[in-house]
Amino acid sequence: MAEGVASVADVDAAISEGPGLRWALMGPHATFHLAGGEGGYAHFMHHLMPAVTSWWSSLGNPEVVPELQRALIAGVQEEVGGASVQELARRRDAALTRLLEARQQEG
Repeated sequence: MAEGVASVADVDAAISEGPGLRWALMGPHATFHLAGGEGGYAHFMHHLMPAVTSWWSSLGNPEVVPELQRALIAGVQEEVGGASVQELARRRDAALTRLLEARQQEG
């Protein structure tokens, strides 16, 4: 966001429609274990962790300066389209209930 690479909605979608879905079902470590294929987490650590840690260094140390704060607030307001906090919480809770029911069905 601070670098102008993605909007607030882009960042939220990238997480909620990507790793967030998987992490809701298994968590990051179990997901990484699967990402390691037949070798599991040990293979993930050996084969993929060097790349993952290199991504972290590119994140830098962003400062949430007033201009960025204003841009984030405006981006969230645009993303939620005028829905109230109560309405957003209701939608989230309904979706969480459906997700938990699906998880329970899958065991």
